[in-house]
Amino acid sequence: MAERGKHDAPGQLSGYLYQVLAALKLLLKTKDPEAQICIERFDDVAFVEDDVPQIMIQTKHQLNKPGNLNDTSVDLWRTINSWCDSIKIYKTTTVDTNFVIITTAVAKDKSAASYLTKTPYRDWNKAKDILHHIAKTDDGQTNQQFYQAYLSLTPEDQENLIKNTFVCDKSPSIANIKNDIMPYIRIVTLPPFEERVYDKVIGWWIRNTIQCLTSVEPVFISYRQLQKEMFDVGSEYKADSLPIDVNPFYQPTDEELETLSPENRIFIEQLNLIALSHDRLKRCIRDYYNAYRQRSQWVRENLLFIDDLTKYENILIDEWDRLFVIMKEHIADYGNGMSDDQKCEQGKALFGRIEDLNLPIRRNVTQPFIMRGTYHDLANQLKVGWHVDFMERLCHLLRGEQYGSMG
Repeated sequence: MAERGKHDAPGQLSGYLYQVLAALKLLLKTKDPEAQICIERFDDVAFVEDDVPQIMIQTKHQLNKPGNLNDTSVDLWRTINSWCDSIKIYKTTTVDTNFVIITTAVAKDKSAASYLTKTPYRDWNKAKDILHHIAKTDDGQTNQQFYQAYLSLTPEDQENLIKNTFVCDKSPSIANIKNDIMPYIRIVTLPPFEERVYDKVIGWWIRNTIQCLTSVEPVFISYRQLQKEMFDVGSEYKADSLPIDVNPFYQPTDEELETLSPENRIFIEQLNLIALSHDRLKRCIRDYYNAYRQRSQWVRENLLFIDDLTKYENILIDEWDRLFVIMKEHIADYGNGMSDDQKCEQGKALFGRIEDLNLPIRRNVTQPFIMRGTYHDLANQLKVGWHVDFMERLCHLLRGEQYGSMG
C-alpha cells in the first residue's frame, strides 16, 4: 500500500480505502466465474485457488503528491521485498504466480517499471537487468535491505519474479475508482437507483472485508458470491420495487419513542381498548415504529409518492371495513347482552385477523411489518379501529384532550 508518513493520516487512510475498493474492482473485472480473493492474507489482495495465491497484488495510492516509480523507488523496492519474503518464508512459487503493482503513479519512460507494464513496450528482460544493476550498485541506505532480499533469491527465482511482475500505473485515484465500478452496478439496476445500489454493494463489501481482516482462518470472497449479492440488491430496485432498508426487528428505545408526537400514540389507546397483552403491545410498537421509518425513507427518496401511499391505505381500510362489519354483525346477534369483556375479545379477534392479512404495498415487499405498521398509523387517525366502540371512546384524542403512554 501507499507509504505511510507519520503526519500523513489522510494519505494513510486513503491507502487503506483504496486497497479495499481496488479489490472490489478487481473481482468485478475478472473473467473467471470461479475466482476468489483474499484481502491482507497473502498480500494486499490475492486471487487464490485451492488456498494457494495465483495473483499477488500490491496497491499504491498517492493522495496529494505524485507517486515515484523510478528505478530506486522505495514503493517499488518495498513491494519487491514483500514478495521476496513470501517466496522464502511461505514458499510462494515464482513459476506460476503473477505479481502485480496497482499504482496511481506514472512509470517513467525507459524505467524498469515502464518495461513491466502491459503495453507493447513490455520487456521484462530489460526490467530485470535494470533492477539487478540497481540492487548491486545503488548505495542508498533506505533500500539496502530490500536489495539484499532480492539478491538473496536464486537466479531462477529472480528471473521468474521479474518475468511475472506487472505494473498497472496511472490507475484511477480513490476519488475516481467509483467510475470503474459503476458500469457493473448499471448492469443490475435502473438509472434512478444506481447510487443506492452502489452504496449497498459497498456496504456489503466492507463488511466482508472486515471479516477477512479479523478472521483467524483465511476468508475468501468469490466472484459468484459478489455476483449474487449485486443481483440480489439490484432486484430490490426495479421500477415497481421498494427496498427494505430498516431492520424490521429493531426494538425502539424509550428515548426514541418519546420523540413521537401525541397524535402518533393514539394507536396505543386503540390496542389498550381490546386489552392487548404487554408482549403483543411491544411487538405492535416495534412494527409501527419501523414501518413509519421505512415509509418515510421511501417518500424522501421518491420511491414512494403520497398518492401511492394513499391508494395503499385505501386498500387496507377497505379490507378492515369488510372484517369490521362482520364483527359488528356477530356482536349484534348478542343484542344488548354482550359485556365489555366480550367486546374486547371480539376486537382482539378482529385485530388478529388483520395481522394475518397479506396485503403488500408492492409485490416485492413481503415483510409483514409494513402492512401492520401502516394499520397502526391508520389507527392513529381513527380511520380503522379494533373495538366496536373505538370511535365513540377515542374521538376526543384527535382533539388533543388526552393521551395514553407508550406502554
